[in-house]
Amino acid sequence: MLKWGELRAPALTLIKTTMKMNPLRIFPSSLVLITTLFAGSLSADEYRTLHNSHGKPLEAQVTAYDPTKGVSIQTRSGQKYENVGIDRFSPKDQKYFKEWQAKHIAEKDDAQLMHDSKITMFVKSSRDDDLNDKGDPDNREVEYDPAITFDNKDKDLSYQNVEGTLVFIGQSVLDKKEYHILYRQDFTVNLPSGERTRWVGKSFKNVYDDYARNGSAFGAEYEGYLLVLNDKPGHPAIIKASKSHWKGCIRSILAANSRQGYSRDFSESFKKTVY
Repeated sequence: MLKWGELRAPALTLIKTTMKMNPLRIFPSSLVLITTLFAGSLSADEYRTLHNSHGKPLEAQVTAYDPTKGVSIQTRSGQKYENVGIDRFSPKDQKYFKEWQAKHIAEKDDAQLMHDSKITMFVKSSRDDDLNDKGDPDNREVEYDPAITFDNKDKDLSYQNVEGTLVFIGQSVLDKKEYHILYRQDFTVNLPSGERTRWVGKSFKNVYDDYARNGSAFGAEYEGYLLVLNDKPGHPAIIKASKSHWKGCIRSILAANSRQGYSRDFSESFKKTVY
């Protein structure tokens, strides 16, 4: 039987090499061996000691497994062995390969959201701006129907129960350096691979008066939005904002109180300006 360090003719196909062959090479002629310039960026705990059917060890990590083709592994030196028959490994390793496959299928179905995940987002406010037909005729009543369209461009990874927050921010009609929180809603959304998803928020009304001559002006006019999607631990992963500087103060904005006024970067809070 084939042992660590033995080769059967014809020899392994070497695609690219920048170092000496691993002396523990043992795989059949159908196997493709690839040695890369970069030995990989995976952490140490992703490597394990594998054993052949005779108990000889080889430290490597699994990179792929297909029951119909075999297992692909990579050694610490950067050598990659593809489609090795699992009968070349110990029964314990064969069980691990199947568990590895099941785990990675589950991870693809419920992947960790990252800052570079292939998610695009479009925020819609659907404003209906009308003058008030009762009370002060100068008051403006703006109806909002917040909605977000998500496109998951990744054909392999799905993201389940993604938590996010949408915030609409207004600028005071009395002080252009003062900002208000007009609306905030937390939500949870599923983002299946390769699909478009639409989330619809709660409608709300923003009432303000921007006519300052008669001394009755108040409130804030819509200025823009901040949208945050969190990863599983709850940290911001994907951020979109209509004003770029809001991306640098997301924690302050998410913690802001709708009853207070804030500076442009939300670092200072104070009472809202009134006549």
